[in-house]
Amino acid sequence: MNYSVNWFKYRLPNSTEIISGGSQRLLKGFAKGFVIAPFSDPDDGLMTIPFDICNPDSEFKPETSYLPTTTSREDFENEVRTIINSLGSSRGKTVAARVIRVDSNINLDATFDNLCSSYPEAFVFLFSTPTTGTWIGASPELLLRKEGEFISTMALAGTRPYSGQAKEWDEKNRDEQAMVTEFIMDSLMRHCGAVTAGKTYTKRAGQIEHICTPISAYMPPSGIADDFEESYHSRLRKLLTEISPTPALCGSDRMHSLELIRNCEKFSREMYGGFCGPDDIEGITAFFVNLRSAKVSPDAVSVFAGCGVTVLSDPDEEWIETEMKSKTIINKLKISEE
Repeated sequence: MNYSVNWFKYRLPNSTEIISGGSQRLLKGFAKGFVIAPFSDPDDGLMTIPFDICNPDSEFKPETSYLPTTTSREDFENEVRTIINSLGSSRGKTVAARVIRVDSNINLDATFDNLCSSYPEAFVFLFSTPTTGTWIGASPELLLRKEGEFISTMALAGTRPYSGQAKEWDEKNRDEQAMVTEFIMDSLMRHCGAVTAGKTYTKRAGQIEHICTPISAYMPPSGIADDFEESYHSRLRKLLTEISPTPALCGSDRMHSLELIRNCEKFSREMYGGFCGPDDIEGITAFFVNLRSAKVSPDAVSVFAGCGVTVLSDPDEEWIETEMKSKTIINKLKISEE
């Protein structure tokens, strides 16, 4: 048996190929393999599961680790009100999050397969290490993809139920998504050239939909100005650290939002809101935001969901939004028959 204490499994959007691997090593920083970064301090917390073993034949079982309990509606709505009060009349946002815990033994492989068939356009992922615990998700949001010298990403924000009909978005959602677009464009311009925003469109993600703006850029193999000799990987890491967590997962003022989140939420987001994905596995480097995700232990699963809060937010509506997002995972969980 090819036993590996650290393992991963993923399927890229619009692909049918499932790639899995693992290692007895967990490396700090970038390496060829599956890269994982937490929500808070992604630079210091960046780690890689090396691609030492391809398609490990050991059975995927979750780590035994701490899972947060369900967030009460009162606690969540108090967080939303605190954020609204902190914004005053300013243009800005902070993301509020909550946890829904399900006390059941989850079949990881069956749940992974169900997510793949249900969400063909999502990045479906499953990874486990003693450091991070076990996480599974179906992310609709690309953080960064590198193909040669070209970089692609997206600004994804705003949420409403999927209707199948073309209609205008309201002011709150348009403004929220514009903040994310501006932030990502500005960040890319400090590290890349030829930064271009594509046509904004409505992107479906299961039974909900978002506003999405594709963004592309060019990162030459050699640095410019004072970082000319800096390695490509080093500059890529700086870019990732600057854009993650984006305002779509944290807030328009990152430091202020992080402080609010630490003070209001009675749980740690851990890997939720960070990013994960392959680095140079079969020639692909692509990192996706860890959202529409859950942390799994042998006898329970904690599903994470968040929403962008602005001065136009209503606590009841934000609660409903997180209900919709959490069902992306909860409705696809497969209970183990053991």
